[in-house]
Amino acid sequence: MIARMKRVCIIQPILTNYCLPVFTEMSLFCPVDLVFSPAPSETGFGGVPPPENDRLRYFVVPTLKPFGERLGMVQWGIGKYLRREKPDVIMIFGNPRYLTFWTTLLWGKLLRIPVYVHGHGLYKKRRISGLYRLMTKVFLKLAASYICYAPIVRQSFLDHGFPGRKLSVAHNSHTNHFPVWPQEKTGHEKGVLFIGRLREGNQLPLLMRSLERIRRVDGLPLTLHVVGNGEKAGLIQNEARERPWIVLHGELFDQERIRDVSLDCFLGCYPGNAGLSVEHLMSLSLPVITHDDLPSHQGPEPSFIRDGVSGLLFDHRTPEESLYTAIKSLATDPSRLATMRQAAFEDYQSLVNPPLAARFWSILDPRHGSPQGEAAASPSLESSRAKSASSR
Repeated sequence: MIARMKRVCIIQPILTNYCLPVFTEMSLFCPVDLVFSPAPSETGFGGVPPPENDRLRYFVVPTLKPFGERLGMVQWGIGKYLRREKPDVIMIFGNPRYLTFWTTLLWGKLLRIPVYVHGHGLYKKRRISGLYRLMTKVFLKLAASYICYAPIVRQSFLDHGFPGRKLSVAHNSHTNHFPVWPQEKTGHEKGVLFIGRLREGNQLPLLMRSLERIRRVDGLPLTLHVVGNGEKAGLIQNEARERPWIVLHGELFDQERIRDVSLDCFLGCYPGNAGLSVEHLMSLSLPVITHDDLPSHQGPEPSFIRDGVSGLLFDHRTPEESLYTAIKSLATDPSRLATMRQAAFEDYQSLVNPPLAARFWSILDPRHGSPQGEAAASPSLESSRAKSASSR
């Protein structure tokens, strides 16, 4: 029996396939309103069907860009929604370039609704200007709390001299219902798996060149499996046309199908600026290789890789040689690979227990914590293991 709880409003720029399960699970803890704008089809995020849950309402609003693509974006209608619905709590994505971000903070103060900001913080900022420092002070003062994607995000605020009083952490993670357990790997896999949007900055051509060099110089018959779609799909298809060892699987959101692809792979690699793909690869018992310039990554998730333990961070200053060496080192050392495979999966387990929805709820309403009934209903690795076993 679920007690009467708060209605939480969650505001997102778009609603993605990987976020929807988290918000759906949050609706087990409390009623949720999702407010978001449609995603352009070319972004590779996939189309999200309407939620089928009477505790989860959704409100689609247009995003207006009166000042262009980089500043002053407005999700039209959010102010009207807040005045009409008066949710008990608001959680909004932390992009201060959106005018909506600031108006929501002000509406929260006016309507006495606590606003929780969820974001990357300052971890991508090596230095901040006086104006940016002032802006950060203002939104931290207006917000009830800043929910950091990862410990490295919280540390970025502290490193720039901001107090930690309003900083909380919810490890950005998503449960894979079809993981691969380390004991399922044979040690004879030859594939390298890339999962992610085919966009600027993913450096897939670099990975292709490294594997081509390993095949040519070292005689290792490695293959590349690419799962994803996006605005650069045409360029990747051209690169792969003359290389039969590259398998393009296209856009896959069926976790079981991705699991099946991964069973032919011994390694996950995202050579460019990575994000959540790192965790997905870890859930498939794949050590992950990516570059070591953490602030330039798409998100803070690469900071979850323990260099030399659950994956490898190659030197971004010498990418051609460093990536080649990293891949070759694991392809030729089965004992080290097996140890790292185990560590990668164990790190994934720690990220999803408790699941992200429960972490959010413990921050938004610490009085309730994670109710036992809902915790039992949350996706667990044991249930995932059962699903994986039944799919074999």
